[in-house]
Amino acid sequence: MPVCKFARSRSNMRCKMAAGRGMRGIVKSYSEYWTATLVRGIVAIIAGTGIIILPEMASTILLRPFGVVIAILCLAAFGVVDSAIVLATSFMIRKDQPGRVALRIQGLAGATIGTLLFALVYNRIDLQWFIYLAALHAASAAMVEFIVAKGTSQQHGARWCYASALIAALSAIALLLGRDGGPRELTWLLFAYLGVFGFTLFALSARMLFAERAVIHPSHT
Repeated sequence: MPVCKFARSRSNMRCKMAAGRGMRGIVKSYSEYWTATLVRGIVAIIAGTGIIILPEMASTILLRPFGVVIAILCLAAFGVVDSAIVLATSFMIRKDQPGRVALRIQGLAGATIGTLLFALVYNRIDLQWFIYLAALHAASAAMVEFIVAKGTSQQHGARWCYASALIAALSAIALLLGRDGGPRELTWLLFAYLGVFGFTLFALSARMLFAERAVIHPSHT
């Protein structure tokens, strides 16, 4: 009888160790994803900070064109860098989770939008397209964030994963509604979009990374 209990004990221990290794594999993949998303948030905040000085610059006739050009360059640079990170994150989540293909599509689409934004500066295209492209970027981010959140929310049991999708969707609507505003209003809209979206990504990623660390190292909580 003691031998049987010992055998069952060893079997249960092996099962628990295998389950623990499986959980660590899942958590590790999402840890990489959340780390990259945290970097995306920092990049968005930096781009928004570059735009924050433009409302005052755009208030004068002399500096208005210069202010608008910097706003376009900041958003274009954010679009390209963010797309590169998004494309990389598509390889950081499991194949059976939703959003893997969507992230790759967003990465390619975002790079295209960023290139078009650079074209606004060098080809002097109508600035009306500037807001439309910014709204398109926000809308595509909202859709992809929503798709990815379906998998991450189930894994973590937290509806906070949908926060970035909601913020991006509201930003797209706000940009379209404010498309007829002056340079001052448009730069504030861009700052609000990048600042709030970036902070949401940063806060959400930090929260999820802390939650995953608590799963892997429960003794530290």
